Amino acid sequence: MTNGYKRILNSRTSLGGFGLFALTAFGAAVMPSPSNAQSQKVTVSQSVDTVEAAQAAASSAVLPNTLYRFDIDAQPIATALVAFSRTSGIDVVLDGRLPEGAQSIAVQGQQTASDALDRLLSQSGLNWAAIGPTTIRVIDPVSSVTGDATTLTAPVRVTATTRALGPNGTPDGVFETPGSVAVITRESMRKSPVREAREIFNHVAGVDISNDARDPGLTVNVRGQQEMGRVNVNIDGARQNYNQLTHGTTSRVYIDPALLAEVEIEKSNLTQNGGAGASAGIVTMRTLNTQDILDDGEDWGGKVNISHGTNSYDFGGDVSAGYRVSPKLDVAAAISRKVVGNYRAGAHNPGLFTSGIGKFYSTENSRPKYTFLRQTSGLLKANVYLNDDQELNLGYVGSMSDYAKTNDVNNIYTDFNETETHTLTAKHNWNPESDLINLNSSLYWTRTENHQFRPARISASGAVTTDSFDNHYTLDTTGADISNRSDIAFDKIGDGLSSISFDYGSELFHDRAKTTADMGGQGGYGASYQVEGSTPSGERDVYGGYVNATYGWNDMFSLTGGLRYDRYDLNGDAFWCETVAASGNLCSDGGTPLDIDLSESKVSPSFGASISPIEGVQFFANYRENMRAPTIQEAMLSGDHIGNVGIPFYSNANLKAEESETKEIGVNFKFDNVLQKGDGFRAKVAYFRSKIENYTTIAYVPQPTTSVAIPGLLVESQMAAAMVNLTDPVYVNGTEMELSYDAGEYYLGGTLTLSDMDLQGDYNPFVLDADYDQYANTGLSPLGVGDPIYGGSNQLYGIYATPKRKYTLDGGVRLFDQDLVAGMRATFVYPQDNFGSSSSSSIVGQYFKYRIFDFYSSYEINENVTVRFAVNNMFDEGYVQGTGGTYAPSPGRTAVITLSGNF
Repeated sequence: MTNGYKRILNSRTSLGGFGLFALTAFGAAVMPSPSNAQSQKVTVSQSVDTVEAAQAAASSAVLPNTLYRFDIDAQPIATALVAFSRTSGIDVVLDGRLPEGAQSIAVQGQQTASDALDRLLSQSGLNWAAIGPTTIRVIDPVSSVTGDATTLTAPVRVTATTRALGPNGTPDGVFETPGSVAVITRESMRKSPVREAREIFNHVAGVDISNDARDPGLTVNVRGQQEMGRVNVNIDGARQNYNQLTHGTTSRVYIDPALLAEVEIEKSNLTQNGGAGASAGIVTMRTLNTQDILDDGEDWGGKVNISHGTNSYDFGGDVSAGYRVSPKLDVAAAISRKVVGNYRAGAHNPGLFTSGIGKFYSTENSRPKYTFLRQTSGLLKANVYLNDDQELNLGYVGSMSDYAKTNDVNNIYTDFNETETHTLTAKHNWNPESDLINLNSSLYWTRTENHQFRPARISASGAVTTDSFDNHYTLDTTGADISNRSDIAFDKIGDGLSSISFDYGSELFHDRAKTTADMGGQGGYGASYQVEGSTPSGERDVYGGYVNATYGWNDMFSLTGGLRYDRYDLNGDAFWCETVAASGNLCSDGGTPLDIDLSESKVSPSFGASISPIEGVQFFANYRENMRAPTIQEAMLSGDHIGNVGIPFYSNANLKAEESETKEIGVNFKFDNVLQKGDGFRAKVAYFRSKIENYTTIAYVPQPTTSVAIPGLLVESQMAAAMVNLTDPVYVNGTEMELSYDAGEYYLGGTLTLSDMDLQGDYNPFVLDADYDQYANTGLSPLGVGDPIYGGSNQLYGIYATPKRKYTLDGGVRLFDQDLVAGMRATFVYPQDNFGSSSSSSIVGQYFKYRIFDFYSSYEINENVTVRFAVNNMFDEGYVQGTGGTYAPSPGRTAVITLSGNF
């Protein structure tokens, strides 16, 4: 995965990539000007060390004779030098200033760096000299202070940032990748303060969040798939696999957006590290590091943000600091605190949803009570540059969240949670002067631990109906991965150059889950095994390897083929029980032991192709297969529903892994100077279709023993719940589009997501290897004869559908030399018609369409102080978050003011 898009042009810097296809370091630099300063720039800084190095080496240093493929058009010298450095990986140092208006000569074809520089500068009046094998200086003889060759003016180092256009500063790499990727930039996250992390995903095509504003955890849905590892959501590469069974979503990831530098969403390429056990995508949340806090040339400094707003947005604040201790070491730290209270829902359009059994809910009868969040988060990073071609990155990210939320559709009963997260990462990169080696390796450990207190449930008469629970849920995940990239360039073929690159690696991770529960002793129903079985303990190992080969010719087309091998092993002790007294296998007596031991493996191919018939247009097509390993939660589910509900949970000892295939076609557009000089238009459009075999979800199943009301005449099936594999494939297809136009003083962008989901399907309801009563799957009827109850789509539970249509728009202006920015965002959501959830379900069966408008603004008082003001949900719309599965409406109109400073 990439480590961010800001690149110092240095051959020893790992350039990363988006995954499926090799990318060069993207970025273009021009001399700063008010018309386009928001999108591209050259940063210069004095460098005494560089002067000394130049004086020592100028007379003897030479560049290597490595051949590079250059494709540099005639353009201003500044941008041409950045393109040269981007291709060759050679640092460029400027001796003095570039002459205004200096132009380069076009450089095309395969040649050495020396030959390319000679041609590029041949009509500019500039000279160049090597000051090392990976650094050159460019000199303007006319502006030199003296003619003495031993005297140099203080040079400046040219660095570049990716050209990042549009409302959210999306980097050009998104529109140069032949596959579906998206990036949430820090600019996008900062311009409108959010109550919860879920809100930063609101404007990403093909992505939705399923949980509501009362829970700080994230459940990320990518292209209709979510939870149970279908989407690998990770923090700095460390997987966050936590699951906890509740009404609603099960998988959640805890992160404070104040600590984030960038979020990258990979939807096409899973033939890379991070793809093991996943089927829909990889969401990498990269947290702040030194380069995100300090500007180029700064040895130390920091940033601070303080926010306060209406609607119980009481306080949000964060401080980050970085220090470049020496050329060999830099460190960074950040801390964040958030305090929000019991918000008010929107008053306009109060209708929210209907439950699976058809009951209507609005902001009046589904009101979020006792909702608050006290969250403290922090991180610590250290980057050690071992030598010129090796670096070590160490990091810690942690959080403590104290919050309350209800678990029932009427929002009556409140659970109180204290959730801690800890993530440790260690990464090493070795990138020597070789096209065959760019080796990355990493180790990580992450823990999510939730201490939950469930107060006793009291009846109207004051009696205790359900005892209180004091629960501890813990999941530890440890993992490691290693990968390498090798590039091989060929001689000229026809009228173009070609090369082949190999990406290959291996990864593994181990999950260890443990759940304990203690009862309060107030009386009523309830037992520890109910909690310990519904979020079970157990262990899982997932591992795999991959190899990708990409052939490219003349930057016009590329072909990719890949294979990945995946395997999982999962084991633990479960049990099954019944509520029928005659069974002799009651849950309260401990049930019957059940050993779970699952393992599978699969080889999955992937293919891809792209072609660029004209400059600025790239067509692509991709195909991949994947195996999604079941989680501990899915395989080990057991026990009994909390309270006197009478629904046992059954482990499925024959549960299979999901197998999916995804096809997509798409096109990228990238044009500059469209309507006026310096503007830019960017767009990505893709259509996909996914087919998922053995889709796993929870469904109602029969207990083996029936109840007999009148012996021989009247029997009744008893209900349980279990994870099942659907016997019919699940299909998800959709169209995604992201586009933007940026003219500097004004901009406009948006996304479109169209989705069609077939979530119907039958399943085998007999999940236990036990003897079933002959009437176990029949209805209540004379003589015990009736139609099957279980095994059809009307008994599926826990399937959530992404919106059928979702549109977002974002536009604004930049005034007063772009110091003042003001804009608006709009979101329109239309739900699916076929949720496929059980007709017995009390959770969301159908939510209603909604539209949201947000206003945001910022004013840069000076280079160190900025004030931001935003109004979220301006028109106070009442709605539940798209994808369903939530009980509570989202917050109503909320105004937030933020003061940001640099030091």
